[in-house]
Amino acid sequence: MEILMVQTLIALLLSFTFARFALAVQPLKVQGPHFVNSVTGDRFQIIGVDYQPGGQSAYDPASKKDPLSDGEVCLRDAALLQRLGVNTIRVYNLDPTLDHNLCASIFNRVGIYMLLDVNSPLGGESLSRGNPGESYNVDYLTRIFGIVEAFKGYPNTLGFFAGNEVINDGGSSAVVPPYLRAVQRDLKNYIAKHSTRTIPVGYSAAAVQELLGSTWQYLQCAIDGDADDVTRADFFGLNTYTWCSSADNLQTSGYGQLIAQYANTTIPIIFSEYGCNKAPPRTFDEVQALYGPEMTPVMSGGLVYEFSQEESNYGLVDINADGSARLLQDYDNLQRQYGKIDTSKFGSAGAATNAQPPRCNSSLIDYPSFNTSFTVPSTPSGAQSLIDDGIPNANQGKPIDVTKTQVTQKVQDSSGKDMTGLAVRLLPADQINTPAPVSSATATGSGPSPTESKKGAALRLRFDGRILIAAILLIALA
Repeated sequence: MEILMVQTLIALLLSFTFARFALAVQPLKVQGPHFVNSVTGDRFQIIGVDYQPGGQSAYDPASKKDPLSDGEVCLRDAALLQRLGVNTIRVYNLDPTLDHNLCASIFNRVGIYMLLDVNSPLGGESLSRGNPGESYNVDYLTRIFGIVEAFKGYPNTLGFFAGNEVINDGGSSAVVPPYLRAVQRDLKNYIAKHSTRTIPVGYSAAAVQELLGSTWQYLQCAIDGDADDVTRADFFGLNTYTWCSSADNLQTSGYGQLIAQYANTTIPIIFSEYGCNKAPPRTFDEVQALYGPEMTPVMSGGLVYEFSQEESNYGLVDINADGSARLLQDYDNLQRQYGKIDTSKFGSAGAATNAQPPRCNSSLIDYPSFNTSFTVPSTPSGAQSLIDDGIPNANQGKPIDVTKTQVTQKVQDSSGKDMTGLAVRLLPADQINTPAPVSSATATGSGPSPTESKKGAALRLRFDGRILIAAILLIALA
């Protein structure tokens, strides 16, 4: 009996230990205008890339595929993104019914977070710009709650976008805003009820300058003046393509105007898409501005559009039908720019985490036709039971062990030379992928060496001690 009890204890200790090894990153949370590491308290800046290989067609329910359903593809791309210095990807169109465990776990183990859109361009899977009331129904909510269920279990799920460019002109600004707050409320209530941790919910705004200020103010304000208002956005993304050449600067690009506009934000502001391609190849000089001293007090980083070369010609990597790939000059240029970022200057969240949101009122809105009503639509018929009880037959993702690291597809650098030995590097403890100077990154390398926090190191030692204790007990029983 005693031996059985000891063996059970050993099994539990080992299970805790191995569960820890699945947690390469610590979950992030929102504190005021910053993303913050939930363990260390350090401020987090998104150094990211928008990731949708195959474009919109990559999400195809009929063929049972989406961008995070093929482990071999994710392994290839994770190796290239890790080498690039990326710590976050954004994925647009996902199927809540598919198995994403391997892909999500690969990105987790290489220290890369995921920002996920809950909507898709297919009918019934997003809010309608022209008639949001009709599209806001129980079937739509079942779909977006399914995305939450599929990804809530991964520690590297950074957050969910409740909408992408739904407000893009005067007409949509007149009818959509209250429904965005309703969707944010429903997602946050569902997460609170069915997730073991809080996961931020935000919005990604269209690059329509005259609408940005009103959209941000409408979504960040608190109806009752309380920062815990569940209808307000946790973070705000803007898609911007105004820095178009090495001749641009904070003034000519409009970035300086954005700094002034969002200076008093009470939620994190990010570029959910950026990277003008009017003068290819892109040199990405704006990276130094985005992560420089003028912008980091206001901005929380951004995501370059986009990883794969599609018809719109924004790609960093050209992917062929057989799975082989070739880096483009844009990849090299971005890697050099990312390598210049001094992440040590990001620091802690500081006193700004106590920023209180403005109380919602019409004076916050300056666009003429923008909706100024803060009466949020009620949850549609049948939806509250989904929030209370969960969606039926939910596909719940969970981290799994990643054992394969070597990329099998042929990958060439931008000069056409084969990249040999390309692999992901699995990170222990709480490490997050970070950029490194290009001189230390080679074609055969798998990325820079991230640093481990003191709290993470202590956690690792504590768990490694459990391994030692278990091993001693096993020897004693042998």
